[in-house]
Amino acid sequence: MESTFKVPVPKQPKEPELTRDERLRIQTLFFDANFTRDQICLQTGHTYRQICYAIQHRLTPQKRKSGRRVLLNTPQRKKLIQWVSASRDNRETPWIAIPGILGWDYGVSAIRIAFKKEGYKRRVSKRKCPLTKENRRKRLEWAQEHIN
Repeated sequence: MESTFKVPVPKQPKEPELTRDERLRIQTLFFDANFTRDQICLQTGHTYRQICYAIQHRLTPQKRKSGRRVLLNTPQRKKLIQWVSASRDNRETPWIAIPGILGWDYGVSAIRIAFKKEGYKRRVSKRKCPLTKENRRKRLEWAQEHIN
């Protein structure tokens, strides 16, 4: 019975990664100078696989944006801030009523996020103590005494 031996083969060295400038040069030769992939291999000294990768991919890798898309864009947020700043009644309007007034089909969370992006925060306004008729009379007398 013959035994078979496996001779370990050394791993091939990994191809060095192309720089952005090298990928740009390859794309320029391919798209603008109309070189073939083989001609680019001879010209640059890179492997055929590297040339194919550089032609098919972007120069710089693009990271996909994560997270939920913002519903209110910048012009809408500016319109919201302008409307709220216009009068006291607008400032005191409940957030749940704002989309209906402005004709938008968004919820309270979109309004909250829009205000947050613009740097606004929610707060409870201070209430003034009501003046009694007696206090009004006393203040008026004091003001008239101290005019000069």
